[in-house]
Amino acid sequence: MAKKSKHELFVSTRTRIEKLGVKKDSDVLLLGIERDASFVGELRAVGAQMRTSGTGQADMIFATFHHRDDLRRLSGLVPRLRANGVLWTLRPKGSKDLTEAEMMRAGQAAGLVDVKVVSFSETLTAEKFVVPVAKRGGHPPAPKGG
Repeated sequence: MAKKSKHELFVSTRTRIEKLGVKKDSDVLLLGIERDASFVGELRAVGAQMRTSGTGQADMIFATFHHRDDLRRLSGLVPRLRANGVLWTLRPKGSKDLTEAEMMRAGQAAGLVDVKVVSFSETLTAEKFVVPVAKRGGHPPAPKGG
């Protein structure tokens, strides 16, 4: 068997939905990505429950940010996330209007930890944020009536 060179790239065979960790019946809140027919179709195929509004906490939030000014919305998403949920922030690849470092700092300032970065599409990068395990017990409950 031929040994792989350390310079060969590993190409994943996992689907985008698998990389993002979306499971059947996941409550997924889409903010700014709901018009991506391909992604919505993938979510539908796996059996995720999608919505674009509501105050109830979600298992997963996919939120699009185009410019550093958009980051002011990030902290408001944290209470909309279940304590063990995932916030995926989506931003344009290679953008000078919003860098990876700025996104990471904004997530940390909102009390989250960044745990993964994946290529979402040819034009978008996704960063995964979660509530730190030590803080999940004190994470705010869902708003009333949501």
